[in-house]
Parts: sequence; C-alpha cells; structure tokens
Amino acid sequence: MIALKKILLPLCITCLIAGVAATKLPSANAHPATAPIATSVDLSQAPTLAVTDQDGNPIIGSVQRGDVLLVHGKGFDPNANREGFPMPIPNGVPNGLFVLYSGLEPHWEPSKGASPESRKHPHDRMAWVMPAGSLETIPKFPVNMHRVIRKVAQPMNADGTFTARLVVDPPEKPAGQQWGVYVYPAAGSVNAREEVFVPIPFNPEPGPNTEIESADLLLDAQLMHQVTGVLRGSVNPKNGAMSQGTQTVSFTRQPDEADPQDNVVRYRGTVILGAKFNAVEFAIADPWFRPLPQGGYELSAKVTDNPLMGVDSMHRRVIGTIPALEGRQQVSAGFVPLGHVRFS
Repeated sequence: MIALKKILLPLCITCLIAGVAATKLPSANAHPATAPIATSVDLSQAPTLAVTDQDGNPIIGSVQRGDVLLVHGKGFDPNANREGFPMPIPNGVPNGLFVLYSGLEPHWEPSKGASPESRKHPHDRMAWVMPAGSLETIPKFPVNMHRVIRKVAQPMNADGTFTARLVVDPPEKPAGQQWGVYVYPAAGSVNAREEVFVPIPFNPEPGPNTEIESADLLLDAQLMHQVTGVLRGSVNPKNGAMSQGTQTVSFTRQPDEADPQDNVVRYRGTVILGAKFNAVEFAIADPWFRPLPQGGYELSAKVTDNPLMGVDSMHRRVIGTIPALEGRQQVSAGFVPLGHVRFS
C-alpha cells in the first residue's frame, strides 16, 4: 500500500493555508440580505414531498445504487432559513435545503438537537436546493466555494416548489439505517417546518444502474485521513474507488481491451480529500501501471494541480515504480521508498 507522501505532504501546508483563509467571515456589507421573494406559499400548511423515478412513476419497493429519483417538493418557503453557518452562504441570505437519499439515524432532525453526525453524508451526493439569488452570494475569493457548490445546486421556485434530481449513491457506511429521502434546511439553519422524511428501503444488491466496483488495487489512506482530519473534512472515494476499512482505499481494474496495444494496466476510481465545506479539494484518480523496458512498472495517476480546483484541474503524474503487479509491492522514486501497493 502506498503512502503517497511525495504528493500529499506538500498538500498539507497548502490546505492549511487555504483552510485558514476559508474561515474568514465575509464583511457585513459583502452580501446584503436579499429582499424577500414574493410568494403565495401557504405557511399554515406543512410542506409535502412526492418521490418518483426519472419517468415520473411512483417508487414501488426498494431502490438500488445508481437509480435516479426525482423529489418533488411543495409548500416550502423560499424566504426561510436565513440564519445558520456564516459561510458559505452569508447570514441574512436564504440557505435553501439539503435534499438527499441515505440511511440516517432515527433521531436526525436539527430542530430536535440531533448531532450533525446523525446526518453525515457526502455533499457531492446530494442536491442543494436554493431560491433565486442565493448561489450568487457564495464567495469565490479567497477560496472558491462557489465552484464546488454550484455542481450540486438545484433551483427552488418562487412559489416554494422544486424538483430535485438525485442519484441513489449512499456512502458505504451511512450515518444510520433509516433509509429514505431527507429534506432539511441547509448550512446550519434550523427550521422544524422544513424537515421532511420519506421512507424508501435500500437494496444493497447491484441493480441495472449500479456501477460495478471491486477492490483490485489497495492504497494506504492513513495520510489522507490525517490531512482531512486537520481540515475537519473527509476522504470521499467514488467512480470505482471504495473505502476498505478506515485506513485503506481501493480501485477497480479496467478491462484490458481499453487499449490492448500498450500493455498498460489500468485502474479506475477517484479519491477526493476535502476540507470542511469542500472549500479545498485534492484528488487522486485512475492509477496506471506502464511496463518499463528495464523491467518493472511505472505508476502514474491523475492528481489535482491546485487544491483550490479539485477535480476540475487534474493531470497525470508519475509517482514511482514497482517491480511487479502481484501481491504487496514497494513503490519507489529512484532509491527513495514511498510506500506499498497491494494487488488482489
């Protein structure tokens, strides 16, 4: 298994500097509170949710990883949820709603004092439903939080309705086992009226839309967890990568027919190291092993160019060499040992 210190140790300093910058609060005049949105929402009635598949059919039975859900909300208040964390959306601006499919703890509601850990879920596997104008208030400097959040942002209409698109992709270890669609105020806002849960069972067996993943290549993730721990963030494997316990991540072997002429052994998967709010992202993706004329193999991977850009700016870099593609092998850069990889 490989420590990847050659790449990750310089990242620690960069991320710490960026993380400190990201915690600076916006000035009082940076983003004045948006004017109330004219609505006809009947706030005396509780909001409602309807969940369908992508063709508009009701969900019958359970769902599987990769299924697409449409969450239709009605009766929510686009003027609500103006208080919460001072970032990424400034106080006084409507924070909108988190909409996600996962397994959470039975006691999950913020209004009832539930711990944030009871709602822990990767931010890039949810929808952040916002009324008009809120996304534009998210800062782009000194850390571009807008870049990350716009990828998951979905609109709320002025009449309090929305249709959020979700891909069923819960983490390997969800916060709990109460499965379904959850909606609640975003970014630390507390509003019991807009906490809604629709139970939908989860079937962990692969379905017709499930991307098959396997643990064909193992990398040591200890340093990754150390970096994200300092930044109060997380290690997020996806697209063929998975967590294997708390200290290891795995990648999935690609078919040899990808390019049978070059004899390169390819693996797919992305592991994202994110600070809190994903303001800082560093990613490692798609390890390849290329045979060398003198014997052994060159290990390369796509690596983030700039921790402030994450997966939006990556290039393939040579990490080191290994003697063989079997069992546990030491990775070296010249005479410098970097760690180990393990093949299964």
